[in-house]
This record gives sequence, structure tokens and C-alpha cells, in this order.
Amino acid sequence: MNNIMNILKKLLIVVPVICGIAVFAVLKSNKTPPVRVENKERSQTVRVITLERATVVPRVISYGYVEPDRIWQAIPEVSGKVVYVNENLKKGHFIKQGEVLFRIDTTSYGLAERRGVADLMNVDARIKELEQQRKNTERLLKIEKQSLNSAAQELRRKRELFKNNYISASDLEKEERTFLSHQTAVNNLQNTLDLIPSQKKALMAQKESGESTVRQQRLDVTKAEIRAPFNCRLSAVNIELDQFAGAGSVLAEAIGIDRVEIPVSLTPQNFFTLLPRTQKGKIGPEPDVESIRKAIGISAKVRLPLDESHTFEWDGQFSRTSESIDMQTGAITTYITVEKPYEKAIPGKRPPLVINMYVEVELSGPPLPDRLAVPRHAVRSGSVYISGPDNRLEIRPVEVEFFIQDIAVLSDGVNPGENLVLSDVIPAVQGMLLKPVHDPGIKTSLLNQAAGETE
Repeated sequence: MNNIMNILKKLLIVVPVICGIAVFAVLKSNKTPPVRVENKERSQTVRVITLERATVVPRVISYGYVEPDRIWQAIPEVSGKVVYVNENLKKGHFIKQGEVLFRIDTTSYGLAERRGVADLMNVDARIKELEQQRKNTERLLKIEKQSLNSAAQELRRKRELFKNNYISASDLEKEERTFLSHQTAVNNLQNTLDLIPSQKKALMAQKESGESTVRQQRLDVTKAEIRAPFNCRLSAVNIELDQFAGAGSVLAEAIGIDRVEIPVSLTPQNFFTLLPRTQKGKIGPEPDVESIRKAIGISAKVRLPLDESHTFEWDGQFSRTSESIDMQTGAITTYITVEKPYEKAIPGKRPPLVINMYVEVELSGPPLPDRLAVPRHAVRSGSVYISGPDNRLEIRPVEVEFFIQDIAVLSDGVNPGENLVLSDVIPAVQGMLLKPVHDPGIKTSLLNQAAGETE
């Protein structure tokens, strides 16, 4: 029995092995040789656009706070109590040009003026009196000269008589004294007459001084009334009715509403991007702000983005630049002017451009024709990808003239009509096979942005 069990165990081991060998032999005899697969190059699909020359408008975006173009301070030139205050003399109110803001009491100046007028009348009376004195003196001098001539003739006659012993010496001396008295009277009258012009000149100077004083008093009266020099909005009020206003003190402050300006900071590189590339705007040997503004030819758009759906815009104008570059930031301060900032305001729909509002400013330079513009992200480490005529990748080094937001303007390295690769190629291997797919939407958007058109 044990032998039979041992034989069965051996059969359980041997039979499967024999079956496996038989199956392997059958499979080997029926197998087919493997099919040889030839190695084929694979292409990578990329988005491309065809390059073409277009007009590019250089643009730079910056930000700044709105500032008043004109600031006026109401500073009286005379002192006194404020007797009138405009009912709208409150911070934030609008004041029209020529509107009276306040008046200062002119009683003391009026009294001084009347005293000056009285002094002038006194001087005029003294001048008239002096003129009459001159006429009287001239008449008396004429009479005294006639008397002097008669006395001289009488003195000569008596001297002849004394010589011939017809009269005594005392009679001759008496006649000589009479002659000398007439001569003294003539000299005194002549001296009086000679002094009259200088006396009149002194009175005329006194009159002129008095007239100046009266004019000054009258001018002080007019200065007591303060009027707005232009259309403005009050930003500060420091006076009330019946208060004393001292000469030279700031009673109120107002800002002009006809225009505002926005100073924005630009790097020298961005500022020079906006400048014209031709000599048409050359500045002369004696520059002024207006000639510089025309030569540069920069325009501006001022925007106030309140939220994603509400952005308000105003037309701006390049006004001037600061006289120097900021030493701390190295930036050039450029001033943009906006005319009539309140004109387009609609309550509840469109706000005015008010002081200290933080706004976006887009500056645009003169259009540059015949330029090649590409998306900024297409320039990779100073090179671009080009899909060649045989759809092979070409890695081209390029020179960038300048950047405009998401656009790069190329000056060298590519030609019109070539296909620019926009997609990221990883890894980018020179000469690799590409499958270009043109994207006309990106090209249209690129050309619109280059021309400065709003999408």
C-alpha cells in the first residue's frame, strides 16, 4: 500500500512537467517573428501669427493725484473790521469771478481821505494867495521904480545946486536919504518877487504829496473790498463777520475750477519712449514751455477706474516737465493738464475731477510708422521663436526698440511675413519640427493695441 502511494506522488510531479514541456514546444513551433516599426519624427503643435509692419503709438501708463492749476489766497492790504461776508463764504462753495467775498470797514480811511482833501484845499488857497501877492508886488515894484527914477533926477538936480552953493549940505543929505529909501524899497520888492517862484514850487510839491496821499486813501478804500479774481472753489475760510482782519493775513483760500493738473512720475526710459524720432520738433536756441510742448507732441488720457464696470475718462494735455530729475527716485515729473474738470460731471452718474483724486494717466507719443510689434511674452531672453518655411523651429536673437505694456517693438532680428511662435516650446530645440496653427484673434488684438485703439 505504501508503494502505491509513493508511485502516485511521483506521477503528480512528473505529469505536469511533461505537459508544460509539450505546450512550450507547440507554442514555439507556431510563433511569428516581431514586426519591425520604423522610427518617425513627431511634430509639436504651436500657435503662430504672421508678422507685418504697422503704425505703433508709444504709450506709458502712470498714476498721480489731481492738483489745482491755480491757488488764490485772499490777503487784504488794509486792516479793519469785517463788515460784510458773502453768504457762500464757506469751504466747498463755488464763487464766480468778480463776486464780492467780504468788505472791511472803511470809516477810518474815509476820514483820512477827507482830511487829505481839506489839506489840498488849503494848499490851493495858499497858491492863489501867493499868485495874488506876486501881482501886487509887481505893481508896487513898478511904482517904486518910477519913484526911484524921480528921486534920482531930484538928487542930481540938488547936487548941481549944492555945487553952485544954492542949497545947504543938509538939504542935499536929506535928498540922498530919500533916494536911498526908494532904492531900498525897490530891492525889497524885487527880493520878494524873486522868492515867490520857489515858494510856489514848495506849495506845488506839497500839493502833489497831498494828492498822492488822497489817492492812496481812496485806493485803500477800494482795497477794503475783496473780490474773486477767477471762477473758483473755496478750500479754506479763516474769517467771520465783525472780526478784525489784519493786513497781510490769509482770510480765505480758493482753487481754480477752469483746469487742474496731474503730476506723474516717469522713468527716463519711459519718457524718452514718448519722444518723437524725427527733427520736426526741434527746439530753438531760446526754448520756452510752449515750444517744448509742441515739439514733444505728447497727448494724454486721464482715467478714474471706480470698479470693473465703471471707468471715467478725461482728455488731458501735456503741459511741462519738472526742471530736474528727482534725486531719490531718478524719475522725471511730468505735468498733465485737464481743462474744465467739472464740465462733464453728472450727479449720480459721472463725478468731476476733483483735487486729491488718485487717477490713471496714459501718455501717448507721436505715431511711429513701419514698426514690427510682437506680444511681449514672445520675447524670451532676448530671442524669439520663428516657424521657418519647412515648419522648423528657428531661435532668433532680436533687438527690442521699446516695450509698450504687453507689446514689444522690434528693431532687428525678424522680417515681415515670417511666422512668430507664441506658444511655449519645451524643450525648445533648434530645427525641431512644428505644426503651426495661425491665431488671427491675437494678431488683430496686437495690431489694435499697437495703434492705441481701445478694445
